[in-house]
Amino acid sequence: GSPRAASPPGGASVSAIAGVFDRALVRPSAELLVAMRDVMVHRGPDDGGIVIAPGIGLAHRRLGSLEGSPAARQPLASEDQSLWVTSDGALHDSASVHEELRAAGRALRSQSDAEVLLHAYAQWGTEGMLRRLHGIFAFALWDARAQRLVLARDRLGGKPLYYAQLAERLYFASDLKGIWVAVRDRLGIDHEALDEFLHYFFVTQDRSIYREVKKVPPAGFIEVDRDGALAGSYWEIDYTRTERCDEREWLERCRRALRRVVERRMVDGARVGALLSGGLNSSLVVALMAEASPAPVKTFSVAFGGGACDETPRARRVAERLGAEHHELRVEPEVWDLLPELVWHYGEPFADPSGLASSLVARTARDEMKVALCGDGGDEVFAGHPSYAAVYRGERCWWVPRWMRERMLIALGHAAQARWPQSSLAARVKSLGDHLSGDPLRLLDRGMGWDTTRREALYTHEMRRLLDGWHPAAAQARHLAEGIWETPTDGWRLAVLKSLLPADCLVRIDVAGVMSAIEVRCPFLDAELIELTARIPSEVLLGPRTEPKAFLKQLAAQVLPGECLALPERPCALPIDAWMRGPWLGAVRRLLLSERAMARGYFRREAIDELLTQHARGVDQRHRIWSLLWLEVWHLMFVDGVLSPGDRLPLQ
Repeated sequence: GSPRAASPPGGASVSAIAGVFDRALVRPSAELLVAMRDVMVHRGPDDGGIVIAPGIGLAHRRLGSLEGSPAARQPLASEDQSLWVTSDGALHDSASVHEELRAAGRALRSQSDAEVLLHAYAQWGTEGMLRRLHGIFAFALWDARAQRLVLARDRLGGKPLYYAQLAERLYFASDLKGIWVAVRDRLGIDHEALDEFLHYFFVTQDRSIYREVKKVPPAGFIEVDRDGALAGSYWEIDYTRTERCDEREWLERCRRALRRVVERRMVDGARVGALLSGGLNSSLVVALMAEASPAPVKTFSVAFGGGACDETPRARRVAERLGAEHHELRVEPEVWDLLPELVWHYGEPFADPSGLASSLVARTARDEMKVALCGDGGDEVFAGHPSYAAVYRGERCWWVPRWMRERMLIALGHAAQARWPQSSLAARVKSLGDHLSGDPLRLLDRGMGWDTTRREALYTHEMRRLLDGWHPAAAQARHLAEGIWETPTDGWRLAVLKSLLPADCLVRIDVAGVMSAIEVRCPFLDAELIELTARIPSEVLLGPRTEPKAFLKQLAAQVLPGECLALPERPCALPIDAWMRGPWLGAVRRLLLSERAMARGYFRREAIDELLTQHARGVDQRHRIWSLLWLEVWHLMFVDGVLSPGDRLPLQ
């Protein structure tokens, strides 16, 4: 039979989706679908709907900020009820797809993105449809005639989509909690994902913290029917098509493209502002917004306790010079009280400390804005992070004998670390050897958090046994092996965009918006812009002096006032190191060394005690402690069930 709609159809731009496909054609219960949908109410607090038919149930929640009419409801059906879709996100340049569909004789009743998905699938099938779609989206489409479910994500993975195949049923949801609430008793911790989390401070797109739950990959789709599942990909970033233009031409092409993608994210009629850190990337976005907007741009920033963490003076100066209407939020160690809520919204371990900053700055905008643009992704797209410059220097030093530029330095680094474990110089020597090797895998192997030696010292014997033969960079190595690139610098650019960006930066941006009921958009993370920058030679992006942000600075000079460019830029480090030595010290120690935590069997008590002692004595271990703290709070909430998102962790 055809699905019965629980609400009128339409489309939405900020949403949560969930559902169940049963191969035995058993009808899922409404109670199950509502539970899966409503545990994600934070992703769509304004409205919800479900459809149910034999073997399928689809659910949807939406944020009414962008499409507030009753017609904006999903799941949406085709006119003959043979196709149903529930979608999250927004399509860009959908007008061209509209025109192509109308030219093919299809009558669209609205401008809804969801309706575009239905007609595009009917006209071109899964892959033909996806190759024509641009934007930030995830969707589930049910084909009643073929008894087929299609799950798909956008090219970069800007919208999340999880799934789990358990016996005859496949469950899917925008949020890991949507599956957790349905089958929590059947989920087990993936120890390899836990190791990956400590290595990177997040779980990559190749797995989830649960063994049974996977993520639909960026630019990926899965077709599921009664006979099985077919997975595929519809887009790749090609780093072999370098174009030899002069620098001025590249700057002009990138300026036009960046302005185009900024304007594209400002034209849906919603109240649009910007998250302004005061750094080069966000300042560049605000400058382009100011060029395109007849009214002052509203900007928002956050400060953490003053000092080196306070970028608000710089943000204030940039906003003033660009004629923006600026707003600020200052936070202190009361951030401790937000930790359960933060962990709840992420749904799985995520210890990149900038996630806290992103979530708090988004809160400054929620009463004023429905959409906020940000500068995230600029360093990844334009090779602005120091790691790109380091790999490029290694690439240019290939004339130096390999034993000298690689083996000798790495051997010296290992020896120095063994002799002086806390020496930053020893770590730098080893890092230099990794970079000069010219091998992007070396950087993936180094990770961002706990290196291999530290993780092995942290783990119990049983945990080491479970991880025998596993390395957390294995999936990223596979992506590199399968990717299209020529030079080591291009390989590193590909590795970041394919593996690290969707698992870290895009997750952080998505959750920041979800927590504040706004949509955060990233102009730098546009597939069209990325395809353009992939053709820029590394020497153009990094300049003759191999300087981080060399190209970005020249690009910004075309649109930013000179005094904004002259302002000193420094990375903002949250003062969690001071908080952990001060007001958080006792609470962190009690949590990490509790009997409950030790009984999990992951970590040695002596290793954690030594870590906390080192930090208290002045050896900076804040990020490693933060990762362990996050992991324990996550277990209290999602494994033990003794902590709720509205609870406060005891501080005294």
